[in-house]
Amino acid sequence: MANVYNKPGFDFSNVIRNSFLEAKGIPLPKATSTGTTIVGCLYKDGVVLGADTRATSGPIVADKNCEKIHYIAENIRCCGAGTAADTEFTTALISSNIALHALQTGRVPRVVTAMTMLKQMLF
Repeated sequence: MANVYNKPGFDFSNVIRNSFLEAKGIPLPKATSTGTTIVGCLYKDGVVLGADTRATSGPIVADKNCEKIHYIAENIRCCGAGTAADTEFTTALISSNIALHALQTGRVPRVVTAMTMLKQMLF
């Protein structure tokens, strides 16, 4: 049996389970939509972020063009899911604090600094 559990990239570990279920005549599980989709992919020179744009209020689509990738600093972005207004306010506040921090220190803000600010604010 191939080792599919320690490879980087996509996780194909359910292939073996699904083949077993299918051989036994058990119907395969169906994919379900659970809300926001946010993806980040690392490559040699950086990161690519992607997100859907729909904001919902229960079963109703409230906004078809909701930004879920938020600006923090020139080199930092934050992806948010949940209440859109809260995410927008939080990232705007952190962005302002990061800009002040950069002015005080004279250095490009680090991701860990933004993460620490977010962590202290949210938790």
